[in-house]
Amino acid sequence: MSVSTEAPPEGLSSKEEVELEDPRREAIWTRLVLPLALPVVSALAAILWILNISRAFLAGSKTTALIIVVIVTVAIMVGAAVMSATPRMLTSSKLLFVAFAFVLVVAAGFVSLGPSEGGEEAGGGGFVPPTGPAVATLEVDALPTLKFQADTFESKVGINEINYISEGGTHNLVFAEPEFAGFELQVPPTDKGKVDLKAGSYTIFCSIPGHRAAGMEATLTIK
Repeated sequence: MSVSTEAPPEGLSSKEEVELEDPRREAIWTRLVLPLALPVVSALAAILWILNISRAFLAGSKTTALIIVVIVTVAIMVGAAVMSATPRMLTSSKLLFVAFAFVLVVAAGFVSLGPSEGGEEAGGGGFVPPTGPAVATLEVDALPTLKFQADTFESKVGINEINYISEGGTHNLVFAEPEFAGFELQVPPTDKGKVDLKAGSYTIFCSIPGHRAAGMEATLTIK
């Protein structure tokens, strides 16, 4: 009785050779495990990529974000090309590459986590209310007929305090001018806020869907 001493094919360990020779195990792996695991893993990978790479685009300068994304993308593409060109690569080596790609993507997200959050906050409206005394007080009433009590208002140049009063229904008051993005008064019952106004005309309105179209808009003239 002779014992075969033939070495396993180059690139395969003895354990992997035994696994490949087991038809039942291979059938379970290729027909059951992979069809179920691949869609789940692909979805998780896509979510991971979107969440972390989007943070890079939101963080700081566009050049820095582009550099981070290019580095991560090129590294993953090179690794995928190497795996594709080496079909007999050890399973442990493949797992090591996948782990490296995971760490790289997550690291890109964490590096830009703080700046991206700061950018989101800055984009939410940078209005800062003035702190000085008001030179005039303006009362605006929100009527249940989806109108203000007047179509035009007048006030003085400088810091104005706007008192917003609800006569019925839920409303808000905002400016159409972009320099006042973030200023908002909400009723009921009442709300007030200060805004520094220069000479000119401004548009105030209720931004609740349908209210402005129904006529809840007015012109504020500052002299």
